Amino acid sequence: MKKIFFNKNIVSIIFFAPVFMLFGCTSVYAYMYVLAEKYDGNAVLKKEEDVKYILAEILENADLYTMRAYTRTAISYKIKKTRSTTHSFYVIMREGEGYQTLSFSATGKWATSEGAWAINTDADISSYEDYLGGENKWAVEEIETEKGLYALRIISNIVEKIESDITYYYRANVNAEDKIDNCNTALLETLVEN
Repeated sequence: MKKIFFNKNIVSIIFFAPVFMLFGCTSVYAYMYVLAEKYDGNAVLKKEEDVKYILAEILENADLYTMRAYTRTAISYKIKKTRSTTHSFYVIMREGEGYQTLSFSATGKWATSEGAWAINTDADISSYEDYLGGENKWAVEEIETEKGLYALRIISNIVEKIESDITYYYRANVNAEDKIDNCNTALLETLVEN
């Protein structure tokens, strides 16, 4: 009798393909974290108060900060960017002090969960550093604007969203509803050009 061997990569692709097709960007991470048993959405939610504090500090000196907006693939493997596999994030910079990333994230492992703004997530930092280093395996692209971004208004909009109790829905870009966002819709609704 012949033994059948399964390639782990093929099994993973078969398992994750429906996830890519059915859900949005962070769902891929959520399902990976479920398997790895290391995802704790409560930690993201608890840290949102820290995010709010940091953003309040930035608001006090908004003229010292610049912001840029980016999109990337949800994972670092070479996949095609689609509405379901695209993640959006901000980079906040202060001259001489480096940068921080900021994005809206799910706090649960399901299609609909509580949402929270997160600073310096591993994936956002890793993708941005790859982009700066020229590797760009996350297919990071800057969202181009004619006159740049208006940091004060963007941060104010994000603080307002934090206070408005937004639900995270992976496919919010498909089913637009009030008080429901994903990383992409949250960025687009807070983005303000100079």
